[in-house]
Amino acid sequence: MANSNTALVADSTCDIPADLIQQYGIHIVPAYVIWGEEEFRDRIDISPEEFYTRLESDPVYPKSAHGSVEDFLRAYQHVQQRGADEIITITVSSAMSGTFSAAQQAAELAAIPVHVVDSRGPTMTTGWQVLAAARAREAGGDVDAMLAAAAAARRTMVQLVLMDTLEYLQKGGRIGNAQRWLGTMLNIKPLVYIDHETGVVEGKDRIRTHRKAVEELYRSF
Repeated sequence: MANSNTALVADSTCDIPADLIQQYGIHIVPAYVIWGEEEFRDRIDISPEEFYTRLESDPVYPKSAHGSVEDFLRAYQHVQQRGADEIITITVSSAMSGTFSAAQQAAELAAIPVHVVDSRGPTMTTGWQVLAAARAREAGGDVDAMLAAAAAARRTMVQLVLMDTLEYLQKGGRIGNAQRWLGTMLNIKPLVYIDHETGVVEGKDRIRTHRKAVEELYRSF
């Protein structure tokens, strides 16, 4: 573990590329994809490419499940065995998933201190915070410096998402306060954002054409 005995743990929804996970020695706890009677560990048994290819053709809609308390505890024990004396775990927003709760419960059972951080967002909202902490560690920073780096990344982050439909957010249970737009979205392109204070999806704008939606996305940055 580079320059520190503080291990970094994240859940697989952080979407950090595999080469960076390896470069920074980040330990990933997989979420689960449940497709009918089949269960897959995210990015171990099924890749994102395989997931989206199947999503387009399979009439059965998949469900997801977060890593369990036992999964996180095994991860903590693993990094401890490799020499860690402290752990930082950064998870997807607690408003979107039970991952944070599972990681926190496992932390209470761990033999070494574990700092569990709610990223207040999904995908690379989590990923950039993990990478900020990893780079602080690589620069020689201690656990406080790593936590501060992750918090600074969260404060400066903006996540806007342009969608053709809110269907999948609704089915996945992560639609947040954009729920109010359902039933009014015929031929409308929803532009949503993640509130990094609450960790909830919020509606930003409703736009009638893809071109105008892209222009608005550009102006927003």
